[in-house]
Amino acid sequence: MYKPEVITNEEYHGRKEYESSTNIRDILNSEKKYLYRKTTEQVSTKAMEEGTAVHAFFLENNKFHDEYIFRPEGLNARTKEGKEWMKENEGKKILSYEWKQNLELMNESILNSPAKIIYNNDNYSELSFFWDDLYGIRGKCRPDCLSYNGRFVLDLKTTQDASPKGFQKSIGGFGYHIQAAWYLRGLRKLGVKVDEFLFVAIEKTAPFCVGVYRADKEMLEEGEKKVEEALNIIQQCNRNRHWADYTPEILDISLPPWMVNKKNQPQQMEEIELY
Repeated sequence: MYKPEVITNEEYHGRKEYESSTNIRDILNSEKKYLYRKTTEQVSTKAMEEGTAVHAFFLENNKFHDEYIFRPEGLNARTKEGKEWMKENEGKKILSYEWKQNLELMNESILNSPAKIIYNNDNYSELSFFWDDLYGIRGKCRPDCLSYNGRFVLDLKTTQDASPKGFQKSIGGFGYHIQAAWYLRGLRKLGVKVDEFLFVAIEKTAPFCVGVYRADKEMLEEGEKKVEEALNIIQQCNRNRHWADYTPEILDISLPPWMVNKKNQPQQMEEIELY
């Protein structure tokens, strides 16, 4: 039976010879961006760092307390007391007291919702899986949470709107259905049986509402189609040694349908991808 690897997040992302769900989504958007992101060391943004901190707090609490610390309320780093505190905690990532309050409120929301399953004792977090796929392409995934009995894979997302309608837009806009299909595909190829893929969506602002959603059959089937399409594009790019821009020729462009119809104007999407 396949044994997943227990490695750091940095080691996982460092294995660039394997395709992640982000790579799969990138190639569907832009061949050139896919190549750039795959071959270039990406600069960590504030949103990515915040997402990583949220992820560690809920799913890797021991790691969180090893790597992060909350600044005490009212601490002034320019005072003698503040300088001593900063020196004592040198090397740790410092989060504000407001962050502490927000994470505690998020945790309260999770504990009072079906999302509390992330705290089950028989769950695994941060296991890394690697497999061989079509055309000699190799895949990888790192589920946020995998139940011991194979009942579910779970992915934690922070979002502006965790309501069913709001998160449905995020799934389509950010390709979360493709991510779900890629994870399940890889686990299936490795002989790891999983019954369902769950999303825990938690809003980034108070009162930090939570939604827990199961990917349905139609979503996963559509995601699998996109995965197959992406693998074909990667194979063609690798064979031709060419990664195209958006338009190989001049194209006509129109107004988006929502402007023409004057309704259903899309909301701005500001998800945090958890790493």
